[in-house]
Amino acid sequence: DGTDVQLVEALGNNADKVTVDWSPNNQVVALAQTGEALGANRQDIHLVGINGENFSPLTVEGRGFESIWSPEGKKILYSVYNSRNNFNPELWIANAEGTTAGTGRKSLGLSTWAQKCAFQSERILYCAVPSDLQRGTGFAPDLANNTQDVFYRIDIESGSRTQLTVDAFHVVQSMFLGDDGKNIYFTDKVQPGLYSLPL
Repeated sequence: DGTDVQLVEALGNNADKVTVDWSPNNQVVALAQTGEALGANRQDIHLVGINGENFSPLTVEGRGFESIWSPEGKKILYSVYNSRNNFNPELWIANAEGTTAGTGRKSLGLSTWAQKCAFQSERILYCAVPSDLQRGTGFAPDLANNTQDVFYRIDIESGSRTQLTVDAFHVVQSMFLGDDGKNIYFTDKVQPGLYSLPL
């Protein structure tokens, strides 16, 4: 009804650096890119708790942070770019729950954006990965607008990945898993419409 509005976190002049993004476990309400720069290729992302919790920051290996939560909010998948990867987006996974927040960080070795991925479970992830990227695509994502995506099933614990057979040219804009867990749905940057991919 709009009554009893409460301040969760004072942001000062940093409101434009905060993304409201509820975690599925309702521990985190936003991600704040207000941490100190840790050299040219690293920065801290702060997890803003609903009850003023002081979670450990998430140290990320680059700029251009984009993220999605795992289904239970135990992990966070994110993409960043830096000089080491030719300023192209690179996927990372890290723990994001309670006292483990920020630990277990590892690269998945795939050059794509988090928004082109969808979790099927806490362990299994599907991603659309551009078949080729020009140097600096992290700065200018539109450079990949005419590059075909390759679809992968990824086991984030073992690191194994399996390429899915897709019989058409697609450049994925965003992806999500259907409620039945049997189909991935995605929008395409080149061809208007909503597409489904059976798993």
